[in-house]
Amino acid sequence: MKMLLVGLLAFAGIAGATEITAKNGVEFLVVNGKDVKKIAADADKRLELAPGRYQVVARYDDEVKRGSKNVIFTSKPYVLDLDVTNDDLALVVPQFKFESQANAFFRNPEWEVETVSTGKTETITSVLMTGSGFGSYNNMEKAVADFNRQNGIIIEGGEAKDLEDVLVNIDDKGNVDITGDAATQLKLWYTKATNEEKKAFKRWMIDQDF
Repeated sequence: MKMLLVGLLAFAGIAGATEITAKNGVEFLVVNGKDVKKIAADADKRLELAPGRYQVVARYDDEVKRGSKNVIFTSKPYVLDLDVTNDDLALVVPQFKFESQANAFFRNPEWEVETVSTGKTETITSVLMTGSGFGSYNNMEKAVADFNRQNGIIIEGGEAKDLEDVLVNIDDKGNVDITGDAATQLKLWYTKATNEEKKAFKRWMIDQDF
């Protein structure tokens, strides 16, 4: 799993922002750790983002056919890293008519980002965000925060960086060498800590501040 540094900047209403739309039954759930419902009423289908890199959580939720009946197919949420430039974009999946098509696609989905002005599409990497039990997706902000903590993802500043490439090097003998500035390393390990470990670390920090 990539360890990313993603910004909290540039949500709806910013001048010069790029429009990102969800098409073919796709809906946005969370962007940079924030529930899209808190951004705008239509943010599940349309976002305005300034250029940069974003962590977007999305899913498919639309009507398909099961035999002669119409049913709602809802996929599990997926985490995607979205690079936003000055071009309007759309997050798309194929148009499904039957439930069997949707089931087949989401066994190994290939999400695509379309540049609206040219119609050109590019496949984007996605990671299935697994839940832990019934109702695990009821609070998406918490679910994403847990996912980020477990995978060493931190949200900060206005750009995305792969901290794993910067901080962790493993040679052919399996020896691990951690590099990078001390502040960045502290942030990385803090995201990996449990709540109890974080509390203990905070108490330790207070004791060090004479």
